[in-house]
Amino acid sequence: MGLLGRLSRQFFAAATITCLLVALGICVWWLTVAQGRDDRFEPATSGLALVAAVTGVYAERRAAARERRAQALHALADELVKNTELLAAGFAPLDRFAPRARVYPRLMQSATDAALVSGVFSEPGHGELVALLHRWRDAVHDFNRRLDLTELRTYVSRVPPEELLAIDEAMHRPGGQLDGLRRLRGSVEELLRGRYGVPGLRPGTPPPAGGT
Repeated sequence: MGLLGRLSRQFFAAATITCLLVALGICVWWLTVAQGRDDRFEPATSGLALVAAVTGVYAERRAAARERRAQALHALADELVKNTELLAAGFAPLDRFAPRARVYPRLMQSATDAALVSGVFSEPGHGELVALLHRWRDAVHDFNRRLDLTELRTYVSRVPPEELLAIDEAMHRPGGQLDGLRRLRGSVEELLRGRYGVPGLRPGTPPPAGGT
């Protein structure tokens, strides 16, 4: 996709410059050699100028779309790095000998929401990323909502230590929600690294208890 994008930019830039140069050459020849007597060249110069204007506008719109897409990718990468840190260190298991109710950090999803709502990936070729971002957003939203319910349960009423440990073990068990979030995060990172070449990403810390 990067090669096609570069070739596309080069094509539209070359087409615009070529049309402008040809129109300028015709104008110079018409004014100096033909001395404006042959009216056939006026439509030619006007047509070439219009073609140059159209290709220039189209190229500018494509450049603006690429810029918005690049900004969205960098925001996604930054958000992914922060979520990687939270998943690695923000959900340490409870102390089995002194379990206590606690407030959990929330995973971020604002950049994901903005990327999906803005439509910067609506062009053909980004379907896999859009589908994966939808899955990631839904998973993060569901996880954060479950944290709200867990905190409400553990802080509003007196929860015995055994129940606190059971809630914590369910969160950290292999194949549980944290494990699934880490795997999904890894899929997003792999796609951003491999297909989009997004800088600033670093491999996530392997989760405990057999996660990826």
